[in-house]
Amino acid sequence: MGLFSCRNIGIFWSCIILGVSYFLYTPVPDGFAEPWKLRTVLASFKVVGLLGAISEKLGYDSSLNVTRKLAKLALGSEIFSKNDPELEVKDTLFDGVPVRIYKPVNIKTPAAGLVFYHGGGWVMLSVDTYDIFTSFLAKKANIIVISVEYRLAPEHPFPIPFDDCVTATLHLLQNSEKYGVDPTRVAIGGDSAGGNLAAAVSQRLAIEPESFVSKPKLQLLIYPCLQATDFNLPSYLQNNGMGGALTKRMMIRFWMNYIGLKNVSVDDYYFFNNFHTTSFVKQSEYGAYTNVKLLPANIQNQALKFENRDEDTNYELAAKIEDTILNPYFAPLMAQDLSKAPPAYIMNAEFDVLRDDGLLYGERLRQAGVRVHEHNVRHAFHGFITPIGPSETLRYKLGLKVLDEICQYLKRKL
Repeated sequence: MGLFSCRNIGIFWSCIILGVSYFLYTPVPDGFAEPWKLRTVLASFKVVGLLGAISEKLGYDSSLNVTRKLAKLALGSEIFSKNDPELEVKDTLFDGVPVRIYKPVNIKTPAAGLVFYHGGGWVMLSVDTYDIFTSFLAKKANIIVISVEYRLAPEHPFPIPFDDCVTATLHLLQNSEKYGVDPTRVAIGGDSAGGNLAAAVSQRLAIEPESFVSKPKLQLLIYPCLQATDFNLPSYLQNNGMGGALTKRMMIRFWMNYIGLKNVSVDDYYFFNNFHTTSFVKQSEYGAYTNVKLLPANIQNQALKFENRDEDTNYELAAKIEDTILNPYFAPLMAQDLSKAPPAYIMNAEFDVLRDDGLLYGERLRQAGVRVHEHNVRHAFHGFITPIGPSETLRYKLGLKVLDEICQYLKRKL
């Protein structure tokens, strides 16, 4: 009986270990950069998602709030830069918007500047969690970096985060001398959701006159999310759940929170299948902005054809959101005229659901006569470059290499 019980216990724990291993394991494509590091990060994402779902189910806290707390715990909230002898770091307000200014101690002023908006799907992360990354940019590129603490969705949906970024950027451009910044050498940048905000603010300042000294000199877009009309682009289909740190469903949830929709778990089905917009939009110029014919030939060949059936469209949802998702300040790829946008540096990762957003935007900018430096990084995934956590063991060598190249680009152009 004892032997039988021990055997059962062994089988039980073997099944538990196998089940956990299966749950945490994520397939990674051949050639992936440092796959074990990525699997570690993805396993932590799965655990965080599970804890968030359990917390929400039990009524303790929302899944989003649990994710925010755990992300802050994992990435750290210690402000390492304030103990850095190479930097002067100051927290202040730009017309009511919190910002952190990173100024290299030996920099000659007036100096080049970068206004940076952090990622996190508009719903999480902060200036603090990006502290190591933004301080690295300031030191390595030898520029003054202003990191913007815009308000987060869903508590503050579009256009509030966008407006905060516009307000902070205008304040700098109108008061550049006060902060030691040369207004003719200012870049606007961000990663992921921050890349969305950077592209949107660049458009806003390019086409709507304001009483500031100079327009931004360039836009720095690191794997940006730029459209919410087509979630069946090749990059969404190829990279969803295949080693990517960002999945199709995660990105849809981020967009839905940014737009301010409720009952996310019910509505995301329509986004997932592109039933959230009408056939009129799909067949209009807005649909043409996500046409796979704008993508490189090798990616066009991988695209799948989908039949747009009117009977599947959620017209109530479409009526509620179409004006917003076609707004170029919400989804910069939807801009009708990009000819006045500043020159762009766009970095895309090969194994990223957002890869085609960046490729489409780069092609449309080029067609509009805007200079584009496009960096398509092979064997890379969403998040491989930012944020850089305090742990050396979880930093990606490829990410550090590309980040160094970005800093060299900023040095040359600014």
